Parts: sequence; C-alpha cells; structure tokens
Amino acid sequence: EIRPRDWSSDVCSSDLSAFAEEQPYIGFCNMFMSEDFFITVSKGLHAAAEANGIKLEENFAQRDAVVMTQAIETYVTKGVDLVIDFNVLPETGSAIAAELKAKGIPMISIDCIYQDAYFFGVNNYGAGEALGEAAVIQAQKKFGDKVDFIVNLYDAASGDEIKKRNDGVVDKLKAVYADAEVVWLDSQADDVKTAAMTRDWLSAHPDAHKIVFVGQNDDRGYAINTVVENEGRRDDSIIVSHNADPGAIENLKNHKDGSTAWLCTASYNSHLYGEQVINMAQRILKGEPAEQMEYTKVTVVTPENLDEYLASLEAA
Repeated sequence: EIRPRDWSSDVCSSDLSAFAEEQPYIGFCNMFMSEDFFITVSKGLHAAAEANGIKLEENFAQRDAVVMTQAIETYVTKGVDLVIDFNVLPETGSAIAAELKAKGIPMISIDCIYQDAYFFGVNNYGAGEALGEAAVIQAQKKFGDKVDFIVNLYDAASGDEIKKRNDGVVDKLKAVYADAEVVWLDSQADDVKTAAMTRDWLSAHPDAHKIVFVGQNDDRGYAINTVVENEGRRDDSIIVSHNADPGAIENLKNHKDGSTAWLCTASYNSHLYGEQVINMAQRILKGEPAEQMEYTKVTVVTPENLDEYLASLEAA
C-alpha cells in the first residue's frame, strides 16, 4: 500500500509556508518537446509546481523504455516523492509503477493506463465518440448519405488504449455510414511516414471521392491535410484529428468558411493539464481523496464554434 507523506492538511495548497520545512520533490519523465501538446503540458506543470512550492525535475525519454526506466531510477535515488510519466508505454510503465508502489512512491501516468499507477488524461473512447459525432455532421454536410472510406492514421505502438481515440470516431461514423470501408495505417509516430502513407493510399484510390481521414493527433492531421491539398483531393476528403494543437487551430482560423478538408479537432484543454495534474499530485501526497483515474474535459473545435473556443482560451 502506498503511504503518502503526512503534509499538513489544514493549509491550502497555495500556501508556500506549508512546504517550508521539506519541499515536495516530483520527477517528471516527459516524452519529448517536438510536438505542441507535450510542450504545453510541460509548461503547465512547471508553472503549477512553482506556484505551489514544489520542486519539479523533468527528463525526456523520447518514448524509449530503457531511457524512461533509467530516468525514473535516478529520481528514486535522489529521493523523489512522486513520479509523473508521459511516455505512453503501457508495459514498461506498469512494471515501473509496480516497483515504485513497492517502495511507497506513487506514480501518475498521463494519457496512458499503467497498472498500479494513477491516471490523468483523456477518456479516450469518449473523446473519440465526441469527435466522431462532429465528423458525422461534417460528412452529412459535405457527402450526404454516403461515405466510401474511413482511413485511420494511428500509432500502433501507443497501444489499444490510445487507439480508442480512433475507435470512437469509427464507431460513430459506422453507425450512420454502415457500408463505409475502414482502413488502418500505422503511422509509427512519424509525420513523414504519415504523409507518405496518405499519398500512397490516395494514389491507389483515385476514384474515391467520399473519404474521412482520422488522425490520432493533430501532427497526423497536419501531415494528412498537407498531402490532401497537394494532391488536389480537398473536395474528396474530410480530416478530423485530436489535440487542438496550434497548427489545427490556425488552419480553422484561416478557413472559417469551411473551405478546408481539416474540419474538426478534439481539444483536451491541454493548457489546464499542468494545474490539474499538480493538484492531483498534492492530494495524493497529502493523503487526501484522489480518484485512481481522473479525466480532462474534451471540446471538439470546428469552424462553427471556433470563436467561442478561442474566447474560452483567452478567459483561461
């Protein structure tokens, strides 16, 4: 059983004096800083940790199981109180979480379920369903009563839990377009490969005119959209993806009239991740109630609600 530290329960989390005697130390093992979502989460965590008098140390494992393991072992050697991981490696993460639990060190996994760890992130299937509902609306507007193909660009190595983001979209579309053929292409977390696979698939299907592409994230969406535009297949395609990264939002800003294939992106409100994860960590360390799995809010952004979404970001 994990035994959290006995932080003073009668002091609010923003009172730095509560940590004067012994500052909590959290080790954060991030994946990388080459995609916007990870950058936003990192910045949010550091800001929230600083605001709450917490020492936060960050390392980058590049989604490498060996590097991830070594980084977390180093945190343990240095006396870490809690570990946060964002490498989305379910087998490695579960093994590490079990070892940490045996040492009395809690772990929070972001956006991937690890056994013996707390989870914060997206209800992946629910997010997929929300994006799928928006995809159906856009498909009905553009294609009417028929969709020929639902083409998924996803990263198989991310595991079945992350794949649910695509599954939810597919299920919502298939409920309306039962005859649509579903295609799965493993983009291997690589935008160049995503673009090449999209180009090859379009070249092999010159007569397909009602296609819904589903990107596991906006980096895949961006790569798909670039190819669709370059190949002159905008009228044949709808693209939906996850994350609401700056590239996806900028595309919607530039095409508020709907003159783009890339019409929907699911926002996980990543600008709030840091604050929410640090709040969860504090509750765990203080022995206060914390759900084993806590979820972020999902907002699907389209040309129709873009201004409302941007206003909510500005307010935050």
